[in-house]
Amino acid sequence: MKRPFIKFLLWTFGITYACWGGLAILIQTGVLYFTHPVAVVLHLLGGFGPPAAALLACREMRSPKILLRMMFGCNRKYLGYFILFCILEIAVVGFSSMEPNPQMPLYLVPVVFLQAALIYGGNEELGWRGTMQPMLEKKMPFWLAALVTGLVWAAWHIPLWFVDGASQQSIPFVWFAALAVLQSYWYASIYKRTQCVFCCNLIHGLTNTLLSLFVIKINVALIVGFLLMTACSIYMWYSPKITT
Repeated sequence: MKRPFIKFLLWTFGITYACWGGLAILIQTGVLYFTHPVAVVLHLLGGFGPPAAALLACREMRSPKILLRMMFGCNRKYLGYFILFCILEIAVVGFSSMEPNPQMPLYLVPVVFLQAALIYGGNEELGWRGTMQPMLEKKMPFWLAALVTGLVWAAWHIPLWFVDGASQQSIPFVWFAALAVLQSYWYASIYKRTQCVFCCNLIHGLTNTLLSLFVIKINVALIVGFLLMTACSIYMWYSPKITT
């Protein structure tokens, strides 16, 4: 596990930090602005660090057959759990916040969701849940592997706090890191049951869409709801009543 794992981390952070770190420098020095086409490309390419690293670090993933099975070979027996988890997240965020984001017209929601699932968030999942989490599980228990993956995932985003115009600048890093850790448990349990990376793409995209659709309020309802989702994900992982 050690050598592929180190290679995965080096490629992940190397690709992303080169793109996003370079973007931060170019914007801070006034060479580019966030919506400039070159800046958009750098921002986009940086987000593909984890899946690119997975392909570079793990030889077996270079087989189209294996890669397609990982991405889309869903265990349909557990799709119901995935759907219920999505409904629970919508209910938690919607009930705790209630106030829609006035800058997000409803007709744009499908477009935002597709972008979030495929190129701005969900695209990372081949790296995090499809590669890093399973590697760590070979050496440590699920709860610790999910925690480590979540913390690394949060640290991977750090350059975006230096990119003027990036949405991450509106969120304190501590809150972002806490959410990343919780999401790490959610998505890992979904991947374990469905054996489908694309399910993780979809729920990652759903999370990012909900964070854009509502004016998020950090309150008791949100915290309790997110902790309940985490408890459900741990149950999904460990319950003897659920067998893969």
